[in-house]
Amino acid sequence: MNNEGKIKQEEWEVSFLFKHLGVEAYHKCESPDFIFDYEGKRIGLEHTNCFPNKKTIGNNSWRKIEDLIVAELNKSDLPPRFVSYSIDSHKDGKKNAKAIAEEILNGYRFMLENGVRRLDASESHGFNFNRLTYLSYFSNCTPKQFKLSEITGGVESQTNMNPVMESVRKKENKLTEYRQLPKNKTIQEYWLAVVIPFNEYCTIKGSAALLDSQYDRIYLINERYIGALMQDDTSSIIRLK
Repeated sequence: MNNEGKIKQEEWEVSFLFKHLGVEAYHKCESPDFIFDYEGKRIGLEHTNCFPNKKTIGNNSWRKIEDLIVAELNKSDLPPRFVSYSIDSHKDGKKNAKAIAEEILNGYRFMLENGVRRLDASESHGFNFNRLTYLSYFSNCTPKQFKLSEITGGVESQTNMNPVMESVRKKENKLTEYRQLPKNKTIQEYWLAVVIPFNEYCTIKGSAALLDSQYDRIYLINERYIGALMQDDTSSIIRLK
Protein backbone atom coordinates (compact mmCIF):
# COMPACT_ATOMS: atom_id res chain seq x y z
CA MET A 1 0.00 0.00 0.00
CA ASN A 2 1.43 3.40 -0.99
CA ASN A 3 1.55 6.32 1.42
CA GLU A 4 -1.65 7.90 0.09
CA GLY A 5 -3.49 4.60 0.45
CA LYS A 6 -2.12 4.17 3.98
CA ILE A 7 -3.37 7.63 4.98
CA LYS A 8 -6.85 6.97 3.57
CA GLN A 9 -6.97 3.62 5.35
CA GLU A 10 -6.01 5.19 8.68
CA GLU A 11 -8.64 7.91 8.25
CA TRP A 12 -11.25 5.27 7.42
CA GLU A 13 -10.39 3.23 10.49
CA VAL A 14 -10.53 6.12 12.97
CA SER A 15 -13.57 7.73 11.31
CA PHE A 16 -15.78 5.43 13.41
CA LEU A 17 -14.16 6.73 16.60
CA PHE A 18 -14.62 10.34 15.47
CA LYS A 19 -18.28 9.61 14.72
CA HIS A 20 -18.61 7.97 18.14
CA LEU A 21 -17.13 11.05 19.85
CA GLY A 22 -18.93 13.60 17.68
CA VAL A 23 -15.65 14.97 16.28
CA GLU A 24 -16.22 16.65 12.91
CA ALA A 25 -12.90 18.41 12.32
CA TYR A 26 -9.41 16.98 12.64
CA HIS A 27 -5.94 17.42 11.17
CA LYS A 28 -4.15 14.41 9.65
CA CYS A 29 -0.46 14.62 10.41
CA GLU A 30 2.44 12.56 11.71
CA SER A 31 3.79 12.12 15.23
CA PRO A 32 0.95 11.79 16.29
CA ASP A 33 -1.32 10.66 13.46
CA PHE A 34 -4.24 13.02 14.16
CA ILE A 35 -4.84 16.25 16.06
CA PHE A 36 -8.29 17.54 17.01
CA ASP A 37 -10.12 19.47 19.69
CA TYR A 38 -12.41 17.69 22.15
CA GLU A 39 -14.22 19.13 25.17
CA GLY A 40 -11.98 22.17 25.25
CA LYS A 41 -8.70 20.25 24.95
CA ARG A 42 -6.25 19.74 22.09
CA ILE A 43 -5.92 15.97 21.55
CA GLY A 44 -3.16 14.06 19.79
CA LEU A 45 -4.39 10.69 18.53
CA GLU A 46 -2.04 7.87 17.61
CA HIS A 47 -3.30 4.98 15.46
CA THR A 48 -2.12 1.38 15.43
CA ASN A 49 -3.35 -1.96 14.15
CA CYS A 50 -3.56 -5.12 16.23
CA PHE A 51 -3.38 -8.61 14.71
CA PRO A 52 -4.53 -11.06 17.42
CA ASN A 53 -4.42 -14.12 15.20
CA LYS A 54 -1.35 -13.30 13.16
CA LYS A 55 0.67 -16.20 14.52
CA THR A 56 -1.96 -18.75 13.55
CA ILE A 57 -3.44 -17.18 10.44
CA GLY A 58 -0.10 -15.97 9.11
CA ASN A 59 0.67 -19.57 8.23
CA ASN A 60 -2.85 -20.35 7.10
CA SER A 61 -2.94 -20.85 3.35
CA TRP A 62 -6.58 -19.80 3.33
CA ARG A 63 -5.52 -16.16 3.13
CA LYS A 64 -4.05 -16.90 -0.31
CA ILE A 65 -7.19 -18.77 -1.30
CA GLU A 66 -9.30 -15.78 -0.34
CA ASP A 67 -7.17 -13.63 -2.63
CA LEU A 68 -8.06 -15.98 -5.48
CA ILE A 69 -11.75 -15.86 -4.56
CA VAL A 70 -11.76 -12.05 -4.36
CA ALA A 71 -10.05 -11.81 -7.75
CA GLU A 72 -12.93 -13.82 -9.22
CA LEU A 73 -15.54 -11.73 -7.42
CA ASN A 74 -14.05 -8.54 -8.83
CA LYS A 75 -14.60 -9.83 -12.37
CA SER A 76 -18.33 -9.62 -11.76
CA ASP A 77 -20.52 -6.71 -12.83
CA LEU A 78 -22.33 -6.82 -9.47
CA PRO A 79 -21.75 -3.86 -7.09
CA PRO A 80 -18.82 -4.64 -4.75
CA ARG A 81 -19.69 -5.28 -1.13
CA PHE A 82 -18.12 -6.37 2.12
CA VAL A 83 -19.24 -10.02 2.21
CA SER A 84 -19.30 -12.35 5.20
CA TYR A 85 -19.31 -16.05 4.48
CA SER A 86 -18.48 -19.48 5.77
CA ILE A 87 -17.72 -22.74 4.00
CA ASP A 88 -18.11 -26.38 4.88
CA SER A 89 -14.45 -27.26 4.28
CA HIS A 90 -11.06 -25.66 3.59
CA LYS A 91 -9.90 -28.78 1.78
CA ASP A 92 -8.57 -28.29 -1.76
CA GLY A 93 -9.12 -24.56 -1.48
CA LYS A 94 -7.02 -23.61 -4.48
CA LYS A 95 -8.85 -26.12 -6.63
CA ASN A 96 -12.27 -24.93 -5.41
CA ALA A 97 -11.60 -21.16 -5.28
CA LYS A 98 -13.41 -20.47 -8.55
CA ALA A 99 -16.41 -22.56 -7.57
CA ILE A 100 -16.61 -20.86 -4.16
CA ALA A 101 -16.46 -17.43 -5.81
CA GLU A 102 -19.21 -18.44 -8.24
CA GLU A 103 -21.41 -19.64 -5.38
CA ILE A 104 -20.81 -16.39 -3.45
CA LEU A 105 -21.80 -14.35 -6.52
CA ASN A 106 -24.86 -16.53 -7.13
CA GLY A 107 -25.90 -16.12 -3.50
CA TYR A 108 -25.24 -12.40 -3.56
CA ARG A 109 -27.31 -12.02 -6.74
CA PHE A 110 -30.07 -14.13 -5.18
CA MET A 111 -30.13 -11.86 -2.11
CA LEU A 112 -30.31 -8.72 -4.25
CA GLU A 113 -33.13 -10.13 -6.38
CA ASN A 114 -35.13 -11.38 -3.39
CA GLY A 115 -34.53 -8.56 -0.95
CA VAL A 116 -32.78 -10.63 1.73
CA ARG A 117 -29.54 -9.84 3.54
CA ARG A 118 -28.37 -13.23 4.76
CA LEU A 119 -28.56 -16.88 3.81
CA ASP A 120 -27.74 -19.91 5.91
CA ALA A 121 -28.68 -23.56 6.18
CA SER A 122 -31.68 -22.88 8.42
CA GLU A 123 -32.95 -19.86 6.46
CA SER A 124 -31.86 -20.25 2.85
CA HIS A 125 -35.01 -18.69 1.30
CA GLY A 126 -34.76 -21.33 -1.41
CA PHE A 127 -31.09 -20.82 -2.33
CA ASN A 128 -29.19 -24.08 -2.79
CA PHE A 129 -25.92 -24.23 -0.86
CA ASN A 130 -23.07 -26.39 -2.12
CA ARG A 131 -19.74 -25.34 -0.59
CA LEU A 132 -21.04 -22.39 1.44
CA THR A 133 -22.90 -22.66 4.73
CA TYR A 134 -23.52 -18.94 5.34
CA LEU A 135 -23.57 -15.74 3.29
CA SER A 136 -24.43 -12.10 4.01
CA TYR A 137 -23.33 -8.63 2.98
CA PHE A 138 -23.28 -5.14 4.45
CA SER A 139 -25.44 -2.87 2.31
CA ASN A 140 -24.02 0.30 3.89
CA CYS A 141 -20.42 -0.62 3.06
CA THR A 142 -19.62 0.24 -0.57
CA PRO A 143 -15.94 -0.50 -1.21
CA LYS A 144 -14.39 -0.11 -4.64
CA GLN A 145 -13.68 -3.84 -4.72
CA PHE A 146 -15.12 -6.87 -2.99
CA LYS A 147 -13.92 -7.69 0.52
CA LEU A 148 -14.34 -11.00 2.29
CA SER A 149 -14.57 -11.93 5.94
CA GLU A 150 -14.94 -15.55 6.99
CA ILE A 151 -17.00 -15.74 10.17
CA THR A 152 -17.05 -19.46 10.93
CA GLY A 153 -15.48 -22.62 9.63
CA GLY A 154 -12.80 -22.91 12.27
CA VAL A 155 -10.88 -19.70 11.69
CA GLU A 156 -12.85 -17.20 13.70
CA SER A 157 -11.62 -17.06 17.26
CA GLN A 158 -12.33 -15.41 20.58
CA THR A 159 -9.07 -13.99 21.83
CA ASN A 160 -7.81 -12.53 25.06
CA MET A 161 -6.50 -9.00 25.43
CA ASN A 162 -2.79 -9.83 25.43
CA PRO A 163 -2.24 -8.92 21.74
CA VAL A 164 -4.03 -5.61 22.31
CA MET A 165 -1.87 -4.82 25.31
CA GLU A 166 1.23 -5.70 23.29
CA SER A 167 0.16 -3.23 20.58
CA VAL A 168 -0.25 -0.55 23.24
CA ARG A 169 3.17 -1.22 24.72
CA LYS A 170 4.79 -0.88 21.29
CA LYS A 171 3.38 2.63 21.01
CA GLU A 172 4.34 3.75 24.52
CA ASN A 173 7.86 4.81 23.55
CA LYS A 174 6.48 7.15 20.90
CA LEU A 175 4.95 9.42 23.51
CA THR A 176 8.25 10.65 24.92
CA GLU A 177 9.34 11.60 21.42
CA TYR A 178 6.04 13.31 20.58
CA ARG A 179 6.02 15.41 23.73
CA GLN A 180 9.46 16.80 22.89
CA LEU A 181 8.47 18.01 19.41
CA PRO A 182 7.91 21.81 19.27
CA LYS A 183 4.94 21.38 16.91
CA ASN A 184 3.11 19.43 19.62
CA LYS A 185 3.40 22.01 22.39
CA THR A 186 -0.35 22.76 22.27
CA ILE A 187 -1.39 19.11 22.69
CA GLN A 188 -2.86 18.55 26.14
CA GLU A 189 -3.76 14.84 25.98
CA TYR A 190 -2.55 11.88 23.95
CA TRP A 191 -4.95 9.13 22.96
CA LEU A 192 -4.43 5.80 21.20
CA ALA A 193 -6.80 4.03 18.79
CA VAL A 194 -6.13 0.29 18.47
CA VAL A 195 -7.79 -1.15 15.37
CA ILE A 196 -8.39 -4.86 14.74
CA PRO A 197 -8.85 -5.29 10.97
CA PHE A 198 -11.96 -7.18 9.89
CA ASN A 199 -9.94 -9.88 8.12
CA GLU A 200 -8.29 -10.92 11.39
CA TYR A 201 -11.27 -13.21 12.01
CA CYS A 202 -11.38 -12.07 15.61
CA THR A 203 -14.35 -11.37 17.85
CA ILE A 204 -12.83 -9.59 20.83
CA LYS A 205 -15.41 -8.55 23.40
CA GLY A 206 -14.98 -7.05 26.82
CA SER A 207 -12.22 -4.83 28.14
CA ALA A 208 -8.94 -4.86 30.00
CA ALA A 209 -7.30 -2.52 32.47
CA LEU A 210 -4.52 -0.46 30.93
CA LEU A 211 -4.27 2.09 33.71
CA ASP A 212 -0.48 2.03 33.70
CA SER A 213 -0.33 3.29 30.11
CA GLN A 214 1.01 6.79 29.46
CA TYR A 215 -1.86 7.45 27.05
CA ASP A 216 -4.71 9.43 28.55
CA ARG A 217 -7.29 7.39 26.66
CA ILE A 218 -7.18 4.12 24.71
CA TYR A 219 -9.94 2.95 22.38
CA LEU A 220 -10.35 -0.46 20.74
CA ILE A 221 -12.07 -0.51 17.35
CA ASN A 222 -13.04 -3.94 16.02
CA GLU A 223 -13.76 -3.83 12.29
CA ARG A 224 -15.52 -7.18 12.58
CA TYR A 225 -18.60 -5.08 13.34
CA ILE A 226 -18.10 -2.65 10.48
CA GLY A 227 -21.70 -3.06 9.32
CA ALA A 228 -23.01 -1.92 12.69
CA LEU A 229 -20.42 0.85 12.85
CA MET A 230 -21.57 2.23 9.51
CA GLN A 231 -25.12 2.30 10.84
CA ASP A 232 -23.95 4.53 13.73
CA ASP A 233 -23.98 1.66 16.23
CA THR A 234 -20.63 2.23 17.89
CA SER A 235 -21.23 -0.08 20.85
CA SER A 236 -18.34 -2.26 19.65
CA ILE A 237 -15.90 0.64 20.16
CA ILE A 238 -14.52 -0.10 23.61
CA ARG A 239 -12.74 2.44 25.77
CA LEU A 240 -9.93 0.59 27.53
CA LYS A 241 -8.68 3.56 29.51
